[in-house]
Amino acid sequence: QHSELMRISAQLDHNIPLYLTTGNCDVGNTPSAESLRIYREKFGNDNYSFDFHGSHFIVLNSSICLDPSEVPEEWDSLVDFVRSDLDAHSPTSKHTIMFMHHPLFADSADDPNRDIRYIPRERRSVLLSQLRKHEASGVFTGHWHENHYSSDGDMLMIISGPVGYPLGDDPSGLRIVKVYDDRIEHEYFGMDDLPNTVELKSAIGRASSTH
Repeated sequence: QHSELMRISAQLDHNIPLYLTTGNCDVGNTPSAESLRIYREKFGNDNYSFDFHGSHFIVLNSSICLDPSEVPEEWDSLVDFVRSDLDAHSPTSKHTIMFMHHPLFADSADDPNRDIRYIPRERRSVLLSQLRKHEASGVFTGHWHENHYSSDGDMLMIISGPVGYPLGDDPSGLRIVKVYDDRIEHEYFGMDDLPNTVELKSAIGRASSTH
C-alpha cells in the first residue's frame, strides 16, 4: 500500500503540493508507540502546519485525539503544538483551517461520546477552544466514508466521503475546496463527475481556470 501510494502520488504535477493526514488505518484508533514510529519513519511528521497564499493550515493526527491511552504523552505534545502554532500564525492569516481524519463531532459540540465515531468531549473541548480562540474558518475531516455537514458558530465542520468504499448515499469521490479572502467554497464530486477544470474567481470577480 505504501509503495502504491508513492507510485500514484508521483504522478501529480510537480506544482501541486501533497500533504498527508494520518488515519486509523495508518496507526489505529488507539495508536501505540510502535504504530506511530512506523508511520513517522515512512511519512514524516503527523502533526504539522503550512501556509499557502495568506492562509494557515494545520494537520493533526486525530487518532491521538480519539484515544491516547497508550501514548498519553503524545496528546500532551499535540496540544502544546496546536497552542503554540495557532498563537504564532493565526493573527496574520486570512483563514485558519484544520485537517484531520476523525471528526470533532457530528452535529454539535455537545454531542455525546460515541465509540470511534468522533473525538470524545474531554479532548474535543480542548481543540475547539483553540479553534474558537483563533477564529478558525473550518475543520475538514473524513473517517465516516460519507459526507456530513455541520458548523460551530461560523466555523465549518465538513466530513468528506471516501475515494474508496462509500457507506452513505454519496459515491466514491473527492472534495474540491476553494479558499478566497472572504470565504471558503467547497463541493463534493463523485469519481465519474470530476470536472476537467476548476474555476477560481479573483477578488474583483474575474474568473480563471486551473486544469
